Amino acid sequence: MMTTFQKESALAEKLESQYQWRRAARQWLVVLDITPATNDHLREQIIARRAHCITYGNFFCGEYSGISEAHLVDLTNMGVAA
Repeated sequence: MMTTFQKESALAEKLESQYQWRRAARQWLVVLDITPATNDHLREQIIARRAHCITYGNFFCGEYSGISEAHLVDLTNMGVAA
């Protein structure tokens, strides 16, 4: 029988394999919430996986709210102060 941690992390990995980066990032947060606070090494790994999903979700967003694809823009050449 699978534990709750195993079920939730398997779902996060499944979402990653389906390139559903934003949903996977949210699911890794669920996994992080059920991970014991005493297991720092595992928590750091989960945080890194979530950050990876967020990064990929931002770069490969596809069509979202009328935007057809993601582009990186250098705002320093546009006169915009950071």
